[in-house]
Amino acid sequence: MDLKELRKLPMPKLRDVAKQETELNNVVAMEKEELIKAIAAAKGIPYDETHKDLNAIHAVKQDIRELQKRKAELLSSNGDRQKVKRLRRKVKLMKRVTRHLARDAKLAAAAAAAKPTPPAS
Repeated sequence: MDLKELRKLPMPKLRDVAKQETELNNVVAMEKEELIKAIAAAKGIPYDETHKDLNAIHAVKQDIRELQKRKAELLSSNGDRQKVKRLRRKVKLMKRVTRHLARDAKLAAAAAAAKPTPPAS
């Protein structure tokens, strides 16, 4: 099992993996990324610190879902077309924000990987 597979697992399955295959304690209180990091360390899987800022992306996507619900309500009730148009624009802009957040995280990861390590003396 690699890091990519661990990130795809839902929390209940991650907790089961942590309990069965590692000697980790208090896995119920851990957040997903923290749990993935602990499992990776216990199994000797190299952990990549350069993941996306999941909290920011998740918050933006939650806002997108809310806007899409409001848009669907307006469309079903034959609401104001201008309001629907504004909501579509907001959704489009917010999707762009998620892409930018992901790209920025990727660039930061590449910069961190390219940074030379100081020589040990």
